[in-house]
Amino acid sequence: MFLSTGVKDLDDILEGGYPNPANIEFLGPSGIEKELLAYHFAAAEPERAYIVCSTASPQEVVSKASAYGINLSRMGFIDCYSEEQPTLKVIRVPGPSALNDLSLALVEAIRNGARRIVFDTLSAFILRNQLDSLNKFLTVIEGRFKQAGITALYLVDKGVHTSQTLSVIESGMDDVYNMEEDKHLLLLSLPGVEVKVPLKMTPEGLVVV
Repeated sequence: MFLSTGVKDLDDILEGGYPNPANIEFLGPSGIEKELLAYHFAAAEPERAYIVCSTASPQEVVSKASAYGINLSRMGFIDCYSEEQPTLKVIRVPGPSALNDLSLALVEAIRNGARRIVFDTLSAFILRNQLDSLNKFLTVIEGRFKQAGITALYLVDKGVHTSQTLSVIESGMDDVYNMEEDKHLLLLSLPGVEVKVPLKMTPEGLVVV
């Protein structure tokens, strides 16, 4: 079974979209590029999507996505970053180091029918927690997501973490998608696809070129 990526041409390349259920790491340069791929995914089924915010408030995420024609206003958010008064569907968590609170928030999201979850970004959690504690947390939630039929995307900033740290984090992932910059294009490496997929940023988000 697959869930649409939110980008039709990418769905065709992947023969349906991302696996479901699955835990998928997106490794790429820090910035809006890999976030847009995740936002397309969430916006494809907004009533059953949650974004875990760790580096920006939910309203800031909605504004960023809107600048590229992606509407995130109807989905849920787990806010680990701000203390702003929510005008969206928000579950608040004290911060990226509050893993127990985050675990409870994710259970609530699952009860609310979540099928798509995005960690924007997982790097913030890696930087603010002991690796052993974070790995135990991820092992638990990855299992919960699979039992609940969820596909989760974890955004990880390239060049920030050691290879040892990445190895531990990736041990529980079903797939790792690698994004790199090449002049004016983005190249996406996909499991099982020999050729890197070229992407371009447009006013309507990311498109395959």
